[in-house]
Amino acid sequence: MTGRKRKFGLKPQLLLLLFALNLIAATAYSLVLYGIDRAEILAGIDKQLVTAANAVQEIVPPGYHATIQNADSVAPALFDAVQDRLSHFANESGLVYAYTYMQFGPEIRTVATSATVAEMQSGTQTGFFALYDTAPAKLHQSFRDGRVRFDEYSDSFGRFRSIYKPVRMRDGRTYVIGADVDLHQLDASLRTALIQSIAVGVVMFALSLAVGWLLIGRIVRPLAQLTAFTRGMEQRSFEPDEQELLAIREIGGARSDEVGSLAEAMSGMIARLQRYLIEVETATAARERVEGELTAARDIQVGMLPRKSPPFPGRTDLDVFAMLEPAKQVGGDLYDYFLIDRNRLFFVVGDVAGKGVPAALFMAMTTTLFKAQALSATSTAEIMTRVNAELARDNVAEMFVTALAGILDLRDGSVVYSDAGHEAPFIVRAGGAVERLAKKHGMAMGIFDDVEYQSGRFTLQPGDAMILFTDGVSEATGPGEELYTAARIRTALERTRENPSARYIAEGLADSVRAFVGEIPQSDDIAILVICYEGPAAAA
Repeated sequence: MTGRKRKFGLKPQLLLLLFALNLIAATAYSLVLYGIDRAEILAGIDKQLVTAANAVQEIVPPGYHATIQNADSVAPALFDAVQDRLSHFANESGLVYAYTYMQFGPEIRTVATSATVAEMQSGTQTGFFALYDTAPAKLHQSFRDGRVRFDEYSDSFGRFRSIYKPVRMRDGRTYVIGADVDLHQLDASLRTALIQSIAVGVVMFALSLAVGWLLIGRIVRPLAQLTAFTRGMEQRSFEPDEQELLAIREIGGARSDEVGSLAEAMSGMIARLQRYLIEVETATAARERVEGELTAARDIQVGMLPRKSPPFPGRTDLDVFAMLEPAKQVGGDLYDYFLIDRNRLFFVVGDVAGKGVPAALFMAMTTTLFKAQALSATSTAEIMTRVNAELARDNVAEMFVTALAGILDLRDGSVVYSDAGHEAPFIVRAGGAVERLAKKHGMAMGIFDDVEYQSGRFTLQPGDAMILFTDGVSEATGPGEELYTAARIRTALERTRENPSARYIAEGLADSVRAFVGEIPQSDDIAILVICYEGPAAAA
C-alpha cells in the first residue's frame, strides 16, 4: 500500500502552532504590560488627587463649612476669595476643578469651587450653593458612609477622574472635598502605554517566529528523510537500501536528541525486521504444515464416529442422530452408538477435559475402549469399570473424561446406564413433556484405576426421545458472560413436539445454542446425541 499524500504536513502544522502560541503569548504580554502601565498611571493620578484633597482642606478657611445653612450663609466676597484661591491652586496643580459639597436633604449643593480660566473670562463659573443635580452615585455613597472614593464619570462639565473625601464636622454634618482630573490627559497617557506595549509584543512575536522557523526546519528535515525511507522500505517489501541505511545512521550519529534516538531505533528495527521476516517465513511454513496435519486429524477423528444416516436402515423401532462441533480443529467430545445384538443398542456420550490435540487423542482412545468393552461386558457398570482402569493406567498427562453410557433394550424400552460425572440427559415424552433423568453419581474416568461404577435403570415408552449432550451445550457463553443453562435446554426441547424426529431435535437444540451465543466465538466442544424409541410394535 502506497502512502497517501499529506495535504498538510508536519512543518506547516508546527509553524501554525508556533504562530498561534506566539500570537497568544505576544498578546498576553502586551495586555499584561498595558495593565501594569495603566495601573501605575492611575496610581500616580490617584496620589495627585489625594494630595489635592488634602490641600483644599487647608485652603478653605477654618469654620467655613460650619456656618453654611442656606444660600445666604456665606458673603459673596468670602466665596469669591475662596474661589480665587482654589482656582489658582487647581490651575497650578494640573486639576480641572477643586471643590467642596454639602448635602441638604436629598440635594447636594456646591459650597466652594474653583473655576477654569475660560469660565472666569465668560462669567459662567459656578456660584455658591448651586444645585449639583447630576451628582454621581459614588458621591452620594460617600455622603452616606463617610468613605473616601475614586470615580470616573461624565457630566455637563466634562469627563473626569475624581476623589471624594468626606469630612465630618463637630455638629455632625458632613461636607465632601473633591478634585477632578481631565480624563483626556489620562487617555493620552494610556494610549501611549498601549502603543508601547503592542510594539514590544510585535517585536517579541517576530523574533519568536524567526527562531521557531529555524528550529522547526532542523527538526522536520530529518523526520521527512526517515518518512521517505520508511515508505521506500514498504515499496521494496521491506528490503533495505544500503545508501538509505547509511543516511539513517548518519542522522543517528549527528544528533543527540529524540530525532537521533528515533534514527538509531529505526536502524536497529530494520535489522530486527529482517530477522523477523525470516522467522515468519519459517513459522508460516510450519503452521501450514501443522494445519494440514490437523485437518487430516479432524477427518480421522470424525471418521471414528458413526455418521451414516439413517444409521440402521430397515429398522422402524429406532431413530438416532448425533452431531459433533469441536471448538478447535480437533476436540475432546465424543459420542458412539451401535447394536450389540439385534435387540440391544449401546450408546455413550463423553467429554474429555481440555481441547485440541491432547484431548482428541484421549477421546480416540476412550472411544476405542468403549467399543471394545461394550461387545464383551455384561453391564454398563462393568463397561465403565474396565474402560476407567485402562484409561487410568499409564495416564502420564493426568487427563480425565466424563461419560454417560447405556444399553437400550429395543424389546421393552428399558435402559440400563452408568454415569461417570457427566451431564444428566433429558427425556422428551411422546406427549411432549420434558423430563430430566435423575443424576447418578459417579467419578470421572482416568483418575483412579480401582473405581467401581454403579448402574441405573429407566424406561422409554414408544415415541419417547432421549437427549444426551456435553457441557459445551449447557455452558455455552452468550453476551455478558451468561450461560445457556439446562433451563434453556428444556425450553428448546419443549418445541420438538412439532416434529419429534432425532435430527429435528438435535439440530433444533444446536440452532438454539447458536442463536444464544451470537457472534461470540465457540468456547467449548459441543456433542449432541438423540435416540428416539418407537416401540417393539414398529420392528416388524
